[in-house]
Amino acid sequence: MTPSNIPASVRRALLIALLWLLLPLAAQADGARTELVMFELGTCIYCAVWNDAVGRGYAETTLGQRAPLRRVDLRHRRPDDLRHVTGVRMTPTFVLLHGEQEVGRILGYVDGPNFWRQLQALMWQVPGRLEDTSLNVPARATE
Repeated sequence: MTPSNIPASVRRALLIALLWLLLPLAAQADGARTELVMFELGTCIYCAVWNDAVGRGYAETTLGQRAPLRRVDLRHRRPDDLRHVTGVRMTPTFVLLHGEQEVGRILGYVDGPNFWRQLQALMWQVPGRLEDTSLNVPARATE
């Protein structure tokens, strides 16, 4: 069968399928990395609670894979590439970055479901985001 013998509806469906496969590549073409920066203190009880409830399984979640976690201890010198992130006064403070652009913040930690909802809402604001940001979190993290 030659391309001219393939019905137009089938060619159109194949083209659409190909475009859907290539869309994630186009979204990442700007080379900007998305990451979640957690500003914390070793003495912060809410940081410890977040670590226990969310932190242990974060990297295995869909959102954790799309925005890997980076920890910054406020007692230490801030990394040079984070000097533009200012105004962090409480812990934990989570800053979602896309490249060097701040997308938004989550101030403090109340519970797992609230944290995941806030992070999902921030992920919808990532520039050029073409992927699904549905939650894929461990069952115990949403209880």
